[in-house]
Amino acid sequence: MKLKSRIKEFLQMHRRTLTTLASIAIILSLVLAVALSTDGSGVQKIDDAVNTSAPSKITFVMPVRDGVIIKDFSDSTLKYNSTLKQWESHKAVDIKGSDDADVLACYEGEVIAVENNYLTGTVVTIKHSDSLQSVYSSMSDNVIVSVGDKVSTGQVIGKVSTSAKSESADGAHLHFEVLLNNVKVDPNLYLETGNK
Repeated sequence: MKLKSRIKEFLQMHRRTLTTLASIAIILSLVLAVALSTDGSGVQKIDDAVNTSAPSKITFVMPVRDGVIIKDFSDSTLKYNSTLKQWESHKAVDIKGSDDADVLACYEGEVIAVENNYLTGTVVTIKHSDSLQSVYSSMSDNVIVSVGDKVSTGQVIGKVSTSAKSESADGAHLHFEVLLNNVKVDPNLYLETGNK
């Protein structure tokens, strides 16, 4: 009991000092955190922070010529998949064009993958920077780019199709995703017709 009262007495006597020391410790930890996340000039290193907002200087062209978004991006509200007959998040935009419409590279970059998958169809992935990629699914299987190809903005890379069996009830369209730091983000943040 005496020890408890001595501790209480000590804390009351030194409350201001302890509060000041705690404040100094918090300030020092914040300064240290900022120092570790900068390059020495006070500028934060972008590659150390996970950022999922769109860079202001990159704008994508619509990846389907004269395309119309038929199913928008949604990570918080479920969308109905009429093919699979279920509600699900839709971390992409589905873009319909005329039959056999061209699929365009939305921005300059390098083709890093060309794959075929039963559910997503023929898929082309383009890397635009160390942190930014665009993914084009449900394309016809005769794409005209290969892994390693450099593409320019608006370059034709293939055609829309119904190759994505998971969305075949929606007809021929492009399932278009954008990844920032390997996280799927809303393509509308980048598309020139999107909501910015």
